[in-house]
Amino acid sequence: MKHRNLKDEKWTRTAIDSLFDRGMRADWEEFASALREDKQLALDTLYMCEHHSNTGSAALAEVLLRHFYGKSKDMGLK
Repeated sequence: MKHRNLKDEKWTRTAIDSLFDRGMRADWEEFASALREDKQLALDTLYMCEHHSNTGSAALAEVLLRHFYGKSKDMGLK
């Protein structure tokens, strides 16, 4: 995903915020692939979900987190 105002293509919290705001299907597919392999990205996503708790994008991200990391509140990440 090409993130606005970012030169780095890594999945930072700012990039996750951008995904939540304007991500397209291909962006979510890229994110899901990265999320499956990267526990730090999962932690950052969990953090961002807490700050975007009333959005559909955060709900989708939480579904992905539970799918990859389990159903407990912290998903074994903390």
